[in-house]
Amino acid sequence: MSYHLIHILQHQSRLHIDRGCLVLKTPDGIERRAPISDILAVIVAAQGVQFSGESLSAIISNGGVILHCDHNYRPIGKTVGLHRVVHSEIFERQIGKSLTFSEKLWLQLFKTKLENQCVILDSIKVTHKLHKYLTEENPDEGNVARHYWKFYFSKFGRKAPHIREHKDAEHPVNQMLNYAYAVMGALVHRSAIAHGLNTTLGIHHKYRFRSEPLVYDLLEPLRPFCDLSLLRFKTENPRKPIEEYIKFVASDLINLRIKYDATKTLKLVNSIDRYVSSITDCFYTGVVNKPFIPRIADIS
Repeated sequence: MSYHLIHILQHQSRLHIDRGCLVLKTPDGIERRAPISDILAVIVAAQGVQFSGESLSAIISNGGVILHCDHNYRPIGKTVGLHRVVHSEIFERQIGKSLTFSEKLWLQLFKTKLENQCVILDSIKVTHKLHKYLTEENPDEGNVARHYWKFYFSKFGRKAPHIREHKDAEHPVNQMLNYAYAVMGALVHRSAIAHGLNTTLGIHHKYRFRSEPLVYDLLEPLRPFCDLSLLRFKTENPRKPIEEYIKFVASDLINLRIKYDATKTLKLVNSIDRYVSSITDCFYTGVVNKPFIPRIADIS
């Protein structure tokens, strides 16, 4: 099963295929390789990177995603393959889903995100109100977000951002969060395509020009895993600049393991496939019956 996330951080690097492997060669002569069948995504965070035609074809044919970032590590695009199989029945069910179905499924996703945020704030030993929000039938997303970020950012001390910046973030902490979300989003997008879902048909988020609302919907409960990863990097590397997090994000997320049942654990990247598969089943059956969603409390 694919599990490698390849981060390209050195300018003018070149990629080609050799004997079933993707080969990365840097200008100083360093060469790294990974079996093409093991690659989940290639994240390009450098300038002047060259892909051979064969390498592009091989990555996409294997179901991999290429995520393109600008000089501020801000995601600006994704290269993904066309559907290999058209799941017409699932597509019809996405189109025909009822408002009640969408509301129930979104509430499951949002409350799992809230549960994961609770675990993070509990772990940093702050007194917060997220558990109270969890008991509400329809928690207000804006209130939850403001409350969460106030306490989360407090762990970054004097260098903490004042607000959560999404697009065009200027604060390094927000830039690194956006980078981690983009990596996670690329994995979600890959799984959604593999399971025949149309990413322009959202559950809660609305379609806008060049948007993929379903990816944003499915990403929501997974965002706290990225928050936890950045917080752990900050705690374990207090003297390193926060920008160095991009060198650690892939391995940190890949190495997490999630309890799947009483006897099994899955790597987080593999649990994303199970998660998207269970959401696909909800669309197929028209029933929201506790889909499998990765939880931080289940990290083993």
